[in-house]
Parts: sequence; structure tokens; C-alpha cells
Amino acid sequence: MKHAALALALWMGAFAGACGSATPPPETAADKDDFDGESSPGEGDATAGAEGEKPAKPEKTAEADKGEEDEAPAKSTPLQTTKFEADLKKIGINLKKIPALEKLPAAQKKKVMPLLQKALGFDTCEGCHAEGDFKKETRDMKVAREMWRNFVMPLRSEGGGTLFCDSCHAGNEHVLNRKDKKALQTFMEEEYQYKLSRASKEDMECGTCHGDAMETKIIEKLWNIPK
Repeated sequence: MKHAALALALWMGAFAGACGSATPPPETAADKDDFDGESSPGEGDATAGAEGEKPAKPEKTAEADKGEEDEAPAKSTPLQTTKFEADLKKIGINLKKIPALEKLPAAQKKKVMPLLQKALGFDTCEGCHAEGDFKKETRDMKVAREMWRNFVMPLRSEGGGTLFCDSCHAGNEHVLNRKDKKALQTFMEEEYQYKLSRASKEDMECGTCHGDAMETKIIEKLWNIPK
């Protein structure tokens, strides 16, 4: 097929629907009962802490979204083995049997957010959340849930290994260079179509992510999330 799974390309733009800060306070009964995954998650106890300092990232606008291509890296980032599987196991998450992001128990969701933040290269929750209002729905939060549902849950590496956000992002928000369309097509075929498999054991093909009609605007057209 001449179109690789561009959907995973889109993975790179927004998996932060569950970001958080880096070291959470000890949990209390109130934490477990009241934390809904949308309010401020506190800090995570993940062993993979954020490195370096970056300015807080404001909520995206449609105008900013149009400029994403200009933020593309010089070279597309190849797939890699996730560095967070051990951290996820510590908080009781098995990537091979993982539920939808919104269905994770509150205590687990609180702890997984710092890993998502690290995988995407964000220093603050505002990578996806609205500043000062973590319950407010943002486009990035919605996209993150769909990427978790459509990529983290059903896809595997070529040999059947698990994937996580950092498998594509590697600590960077933007991971695809879209300026050279031919090179991008080749990259997607080699990295996404040929090096990914499906947990269901069905064939990995373009339609796995783009649908039978090969829709390129996956977020807007297939997931119904407007800009």
C-alpha cells in the first residue's frame, strides 16, 4: 500500500489528554475517591522524571494548528521500544490488557499522567489542559483519548511488543517532517505499516488507521473532533 498509517503520525500531535506534573504527594482516601483524571493530578511518582525546563505551553488555537507543519523536526522520528513499561507495571498497568484512558481507575490515572507528560516532552499540564481549569475539555484532551484508544490499546510492535506514547514521540511533541511528502510516505510505510502489528492478529494496513475510504483527516473526519 502506498499510504502508511498516517494516523500514527497524528499520534504525535496530541497524546497529552492525560498529562501531569512529575512527583505526586502520597495518596489519601480522598485522592482515590475524588480524583477524576480531569482535575489537577498533582505530581507523579514515576521514575522517569521530566528533564530540562520548557515554558508553559498555551492551549492550541486553530491558527496555531495550521502552523504545525512549520514546527516539524528536521527528520521524522523512527519507532522505538517504550521506556516506560516498567513504570507502568509498577502502577498496575499492563499495556497488553489496557482499558480506555477514561476507564482507568482514578488512582492509576493520576500516576500515569506524568508518564504521558514525559513521553510528549511537556513540562506542565498545559500541554493539553486549560490553564487553571483541568476539568475544561480541550481538543488535545479529546485527541489524546482517541489516540490511546486507537493506537496504544490495539497496536503492537512488529514482534508483538507493546507500544506507548514514547514509542513514536520519544519525548518530543512533533515527530514527523511533512515537508517532503515522498519521504514521509516512505517513512510511514517502513516505520508504521511494516514495523507495526495488531493485537487482533489481523493484517496491518493503511485502512487500519485511515478507514476503508482512506480518510487522511482522521481526527476531524473519523474521530469527529473539530479544530
